[in-house]
Amino acid sequence: MNVKSKSSLIWISLWTVYIIWGSTYFAIAYVIETMPPLISMGIRFLLAGILLSILVIARGGVKEFRIPYPEIRTSALMGFVLLGFSLGNVAVSEKHVPSGVVALIIAALPLWIAIFRTIDKDAPSVRGWIGVLIGFAGVALLMKPGSIASVSGEDSSTVVFSMFMVLLGNIAWALGTFLAPRFPLPKNALVFTAIEMLAGGFSLTIAGLVRGERFADFLDGSSTSWIWFWYLVIFGSIIAYTAYQYLVANAPVALTATYAYVNPIAAVSLGAIFRDEIITREYALGGLIIVLGVILVVSGERRSQRAQ
Repeated sequence: MNVKSKSSLIWISLWTVYIIWGSTYFAIAYVIETMPPLISMGIRFLLAGILLSILVIARGGVKEFRIPYPEIRTSALMGFVLLGFSLGNVAVSEKHVPSGVVALIIAALPLWIAIFRTIDKDAPSVRGWIGVLIGFAGVALLMKPGSIASVSGEDSSTVVFSMFMVLLGNIAWALGTFLAPRFPLPKNALVFTAIEMLAGGFSLTIAGLVRGERFADFLDGSSTSWIWFWYLVIFGSIIAYTAYQYLVANAPVALTATYAYVNPIAAVSLGAIFRDEIITREYALGGLIIVLGVILVVSGERRSQRAQ
């Protein structure tokens, strides 16, 4: 592949991640309008995991899944934590919290990873610390009671509790991301993702049934919910992740990392334009502060890597 073709693929992949991952929160909001949140997300990841497994086998054969048990165990555990707990909280919370606000809370992921690095005696740069403090100020502003208008009509306490659950899920995601390199993982990233999705899908489905959700309600979802459900399966879970993996392998880290602060901007815009999500003053200001903090943390990390 020549340089020009590779450059084109990198930019196509980058915009795929920008647009699709930025729209997943928006898509989830449509899915859970008429479908139970946990079961719908569980089946989403089960289907995506199955399709991704078929793709891996078609490309490399069944032998791709003949990996040591510790690698399977770690992949499954990551699925339980990252998809089961973290994205489960996202789906349930979007019943009350605007999708753009959820995306902004999730965008704070690099801030939590910086905290875990500090605990592990690998503190970020001064620029990174400034970004952490600024970003957390934005999160605090978003979560202040009365800052966010509920999309369900529930009172402020319900909205704050739902945002808190998203925050807990985000901390769990950051911890999982931080610890993952310390444990054995499959060398094939798509194998890891397939196992992770299957495990996450199974845990979400079981959690939904325990919560009282029903498969019948999932099957009775509206046509709009079904369209966005399949969008999440095909585009959100397979195409965007494949594009992201290509970026990780071929693009500069500095360029790939820009998705961390472009995605929430896309999510907020889509929610406001198409779902009439109300952007209050605190919502706008808190979101801008979070994005600024994330930019400082990510750029500070890049500078530290170049200095090494």
